Amino acid sequence: MPVLPVFRPVAGRFVAPAAAPSSGSRDPLDSPLWPSMAERFLGERRAVFDDAVQVRLPPVTEDQTQVPVTVDARALGRADELLVIADLNPFPLTLRLETPAAQPFVAFRMKIEQGTPIRAAVRKGDVWHVGGRNLDAAGGGCSVPPVVEKKVDWKSLGETRARIWSEADGLRLRLRMTHPMDTGMLANIPLFIVEDLSVADAAGTVLARLTLQEPVADNPTLTLLPDRPAAGEALTLRARNTNGAVFTVRVPIPPETGAAGSVAGREGRL
Repeated sequence: MPVLPVFRPVAGRFVAPAAAPSSGSRDPLDSPLWPSMAERFLGERRAVFDDAVQVRLPPVTEDQTQVPVTVDARALGRADELLVIADLNPFPLTLRLETPAAQPFVAFRMKIEQGTPIRAAVRKGDVWHVGGRNLDAAGGGCSVPPVVEKKVDWKSLGETRARIWSEADGLRLRLRMTHPMDTGMLANIPLFIVEDLSVADAAGTVLARLTLQEPVADNPTLTLLPDRPAAGEALTLRARNTNGAVFTVRVPIPPETGAAGSVAGREGRL
């Protein structure tokens, strides 16, 4: 049996040795699957359990198919990418956010198969900063058929409602796209999800890129914090689903205002 690495507490954090990810026995959420999750998704980079990575979950899970999750790692400053991982879900990796010109922040809704630790891993250079919380939930968000039969309105597939607000340090983008996000776990219903979504400025420079996975809830609802581009009056959203269909939406950028706190505290709500 391989010897597990020893983790040492440093100023309220658990730091893994440089040669291994956070796969030891000192997981703050005490999940038996975390060592394999770290090895699978974080690779060989060093990982730090860090309170600066905040995961916000509802105190009560009323609908296992629409669980709101907010990840806020702005306390770390700029980052390279952000992963959301649900240890006990059939598809643990929920989404990946690359942030070339955006804050390490995302709010969305997801499907939960059972109660599980939900984590965010934020990479700055060669180090992963990991935070998370345990979600107490009943089962069936991914694999149990809905009580009411779900029908796809093909005419509105990919239809997107989006809006941008000015923030003190950039923009707040909220969008909702019509799409069934079928996981492929139900009989006779194949995998059918939006798998890629990017946010670009008028010059085509990508500010943020999302890779979505099966657990993301139907009709994806997302909040991102992209930087305000130097030029251009709109951002372009481009999404592609697993059938190869591409959906493009242009969202106007509001002018800068002096009311820096006018929307403070609202960015986490969907």
